[in-house]
Amino acid sequence: MKNILKTVLLFSIAILMNSCLDYDELRENPNDPINVPPSLLFTRVTPKPISTFTDSYSFAQYHIRNNSDGSPVDYQFGSGGFNFGVLRDLNRMIEEANRSNNEVYVVLAKFLRAYYFVDMTRDFGDVPLSEAMLGQEIPQPKYDTQKSVYLQALNWLDEANEELGVFISNNPSYVLEGDFYYFGNLSQWQKAINAYTLRVLVSLSKKSNDSELNVQGRFSNIINNPAKYPLMSGLFDNMQVEHQDKDGFRGPYNPDNAAYANDIVLVSTYIDLLKNNEDPRLMIVADPTPNSLTANPDEEAVRANFSSYVGADISVSTAENAVKRVNGDLSYPNQERYNNFVGQPSVLLSYYEQELNIAEAANRGWISSNASNHYENGVAASMEFYGVEENKISDYLNTKAPYISGASGLNRIHEQMYIAFAENSGWESFFLTRRTGVPTYKFSSENNVSKIPVRWAYPVAEQSDNKDNYTAALISQFGSEVDDRDQIIWILQD
Repeated sequence: MKNILKTVLLFSIAILMNSCLDYDELRENPNDPINVPPSLLFTRVTPKPISTFTDSYSFAQYHIRNNSDGSPVDYQFGSGGFNFGVLRDLNRMIEEANRSNNEVYVVLAKFLRAYYFVDMTRDFGDVPLSEAMLGQEIPQPKYDTQKSVYLQALNWLDEANEELGVFISNNPSYVLEGDFYYFGNLSQWQKAINAYTLRVLVSLSKKSNDSELNVQGRFSNIINNPAKYPLMSGLFDNMQVEHQDKDGFRGPYNPDNAAYANDIVLVSTYIDLLKNNEDPRLMIVADPTPNSLTANPDEEAVRANFSSYVGADISVSTAENAVKRVNGDLSYPNQERYNNFVGQPSVLLSYYEQELNIAEAANRGWISSNASNHYENGVAASMEFYGVEENKISDYLNTKAPYISGASGLNRIHEQMYIAFAENSGWESFFLTRRTGVPTYKFSSENNVSKIPVRWAYPVAEQSDNKDNYTAALISQFGSEVDDRDQIIWILQD
């Protein structure tokens, strides 16, 4: 029965991820009394993970798609988009949940609302919130400060955890419909909400002394009250989608997409970090260069040799990388792991991220927990995700990359987070580097920048549809009407 449920839900997500239907089109007639189940809308508004070897991971310098007709990764970010479309669907889900007395969807809506507003504010800075989506009542909403957006999001997250805990206590056998991550398990949803809250708090590390945000106090409260704030306890709690060899369920890197297998090579920013500490994950995520395999008939020895792996330089021309690729001098993704119809799960939020976030908080002195223990939990979980043998995990943590205290230890935590985020967790890796500078990205004129972009410009429509508030937000944040990728938003200001 569970497998049938998974198939139905995954079929639903496949349809929704490739559909342009809006809420009213889900009804035969919007004016008809027939209503849409909140579970269907919940499937639609739940954030979807980003699959391996898509563009977001190129910007994080894990891979490039290299062919003679392509171009280097372009960091000259333009304008982005707001999330108000999905937020309107979320409001409609709340309406349907209230109508049908399905209160759990109203509770989970607080988590989802926090997620989408955090997603917007970290892209742009100040965004409309308090006056947003009020239609003709306020057609041109003001922009709320980034600080106030985070305060509201953190409050929503705390309310979601508390209310969901009460609901679970009162309805212990309840199965959530429309859930393609946990297939109805509300306890895992509660853990995910709290793990996500830790993500948000760590992202506010530059504001950890702000008394209103109370980043350290909020973090400590979660860690010190596990009964009230349950957290993930293993990879089985990951928010992830496992691919299947069925139409609509396959990841993009598969045998039916030969261009991917031919053009995609791994990047030196990532490969060299794995090589520096002789990380056994390297042999699982990458293949040796074709020249290394040709030069030595002992394939096992070649694969065990760290020097057999070479990543592309993301900052050089496409032509230069293409020559190296064609000549067999660059490493491809590991074909056994990736070039099939299942690949690796697409992850939105993970146990290994949670543990490394706790390690960072402990390293910074926010909590009294042992940073080393959580560092080891996080690294070990990442290695387990890739199928690294237990003895190799132990050797790596004891001799190759053990936890160290102080600033060097914090840097190592960030390096391990970057490695753990490889080809999963969407834009989290990019935002990690934007916040910490780890790892050091490579740039040149080929990438149209000399430093990492720190934001996207606001949606172009704001310049005409909400000009006064748009202009006021720019001046308030940046002291001018310049709206580009180099303006430092509040969470990144020391």
